[in-house]
Amino acid sequence: IKVLRAVLSASLQLARIQTDSVVEMLRELYPSLRFEIVAMSTTGDKILDTALSKIGEKSLFTKELENALERNEVDLVVHSLKDLPTSLPPGFTIGAVCKRENPLDAVVFHPKNCGKTLSLLPEKSVVGTSSLRRAAQLKKKFPQLEFRDIVSFPAESTILCCTVDDLPVRPHPVKDERAVC
Repeated sequence: IKVLRAVLSASLQLARIQTDSVVEMLRELYPSLRFEIVAMSTTGDKILDTALSKIGEKSLFTKELENALERNEVDLVVHSLKDLPTSLPPGFTIGAVCKRENPLDAVVFHPKNCGKTLSLLPEKSVVGTSSLRRAAQLKKKFPQLEFRDIVSFPAESTILCCTVDDLPVRPHPVKDERAVC
């Protein structure tokens, strides 16, 4: 039985979910193959105190994985398309693009704003996000709000991280401007 080694970014739960999903699809297509998942950290995984957009380096979540592929330590890597550089390194190709999952975001409000929408938040309310793209889109639609990188919040701020499944109720997409409280 041939073993294919797939690599993922070790410290990111989303990377594990994406890799597991790809490996499951490959198992269905190639039942005679065995797949081994290899964990590896990337530069982007290790930078927790600076907004990635402020670092200026490219391939933060892909460089180490591609180096492992080039050294034949793994047979394939799974990336999120948003992490890929504009041009791939010489000799590399995108072997497949999986069906896109639900791209909508969820917004979680502080209990004092429960029942409000983004458009009803008080002027200068602070919205935290780790995405430049998301901040730009929201700033255009809600110019009265302030947007900050999540890592820009003061150290004494507590940011609760959880998956959608951990929330007490299902969140509504940001597109609908409703939220979990």
